[in-house]
Order: sequence, then structure tokens, then C-alpha cells
Amino acid sequence: MRLVLQQPVDTVVRGSGAEGRAGYVVETRDDQGRSLERVPARGAFRESAEVFPEDHAEPVVRVDVEARGAFTVIVPAPAEAAEVAVVRVAPPGREAAPPATAARDVDLATFRLER
Repeated sequence: MRLVLQQPVDTVVRGSGAEGRAGYVVETRDDQGRSLERVPARGAFRESAEVFPEDHAEPVVRVDVEARGAFTVIVPAPAEAAEVAVVRVAPPGREAAPPATAARDVDLATFRLER
């Protein structure tokens, strides 16, 4: 994974909806690696695709594919933000477990912010 471009934009990001959900998120972190903000990376790592049959009487099927391509995410970058990380968040287990989700998170890549 690589960062292709980072660019400041003048916009407001509200209600990220990324907390407590499984999937992929991009988060900003401070110099100590503490998470500041998280936003979902919706559709960033599609691992399946619809296949339409030649015979229209047959159903459309979904097949597994390797995730590839590029995606764009707008993340809040407060003054203390030093880096962004792409994180895979596993779904919470059904067993009684501590509410901390950080142990279920896997960093896929981390990039320094240009200031």
C-alpha cells in the first residue's frame, strides 16, 4: 500500500460513524501514535465482484477477487495530527470481552502528514 497524494481541503467532516464498526478506517494520530479521529474507508478494499451471466435467465453471482485500485478519503487533520493510518477493524466477538476494540485493530499502513 502506498500514499499517492495528500492535499489539504477546506471542508468539515461530521459524524464519521466509524466507531465500533468492523471494516476499514483511516485515522489521524498524534506524534505519540494516539488516535485522534477516525473515518470509514467505504469501498476501499472490495474483495468481491458481481458477475453477470451471458444467459440473462441465470442469476448474477458474487465471486471473490483480490482487492486492488485506489481510493480517496477525507480525514480531519487537527493541528496535533502527525500521521494517518489505514486500519482494518475486526468485528467484535460474541463472547464476553473487554470493550476495548484497539486489540482487534490491525494497522495496514501508516503515513506521515506533510505540514
